[in-house]
Order: sequence, then structure tokens, then C-alpha cells
Amino acid sequence: MTNLLDAYAGVAGQDVINHLRQLARPLQGMKVVHVNSTKVGGGVAEILTKLVPLMQELGINASWEVI
Repeated sequence: MTNLLDAYAGVAGQDVINHLRQLARPLQGMKVVHVNSTKVGGGVAEILTKLVPLMQELGINASWEVI
């Protein structure tokens, strides 16, 4: 299984990745639903494409809904 966060370590540094994991611990198991008007195109859709899987890897039950 590929670890998405570790792929960013070369750019952000391992300390940053470790800090993200530490910050996410209290949120593990919580549900976060992002709501956006489009599935493709626009800045929010581009961000959520990457953000939701990273949040899930941190143990946050993240999803993305389109209205």
C-alpha cells in the first residue's frame, strides 16, 4: 500500500509529516464532509481531489459531496 503522506516528505520534510500525524490524532474517527458545487474544474475540486485521500490516510473519515 502506498503511503501518500510519505510521498510529500521529500518536499515538506519528514518533521512536517510527523507533525501532521500528531495534529490529526485527536480527529481520528471523526467524520468530515466537504461539500462543493463541482466534481471537476475549479480550485476547490482540484484541492479536494488530493486533500480527501490525505485526510483519510490520517485516520479522518473524510468524504466529498457535490451539490
